[in-house]
Amino acid sequence: MVNTAESKVLKFADVLTTDSKSVQKTYKEKLGLDFVYLPAPLDIKKFDQILDIKKIENQIAYVGRDSFEKGTDILRNIEPKIKGKIVYCTNMPWIEAMKNLKASSILVVPSRMESLPQSIKEAFFLKIPVIATNVGDIPEVIKNNETGMLVPSNDPQSLLVAINSLLEDKEKASKIAEHAYDFIIKNFTWEKLIPKYVDFYKNLV
Repeated sequence: MVNTAESKVLKFADVLTTDSKSVQKTYKEKLGLDFVYLPAPLDIKKFDQILDIKKIENQIAYVGRDSFEKGTDILRNIEPKIKGKIVYCTNMPWIEAMKNLKASSILVVPSRMESLPQSIKEAFFLKIPVIATNVGDIPEVIKNNETGMLVPSNDPQSLLVAINSLLEDKEKASKIAEHAYDFIIKNFTWEKLIPKYVDFYKNLV
């Protein structure tokens, strides 16, 4: 939520930045504030620490906080009907979470509210297909049935159907993973985004 008090504080800044297009839009509409959109890069060099990981058949990963806005309760409620095992990567070191993610068949992002979870970018790079809710900035990177699968927020049945169908359709899962990998490499690596950051800071001088 944005308010007038926040607006007064933010107006002290020379320039406002955000890595979220939905945040950029909200502040423009609500308070008339202009934020510069600077995407958060994915540091792919960190993944050199994640060596070859044995895949676990039909394992589904959740990576993030265990909270209401993240929709973990929705995922737990449909868990008995899912044709696989869910590993919840909460409160664990990043390397361990990435090992679990790389071993999985799918990343599920069941959020009620979001900007753009870093876990989606990480899954894209690791070639793990993503099923996520259609909230926040997620549709900016997930094109349904192309770079991932989108389902309505707070809709357990749609989420369940999407998970089970993708677990069964290995060819579709593979194609989605490849498209997602290409997307992240072309749009969110430091190599691609450094020029935008350099231009931004040059314009501040």
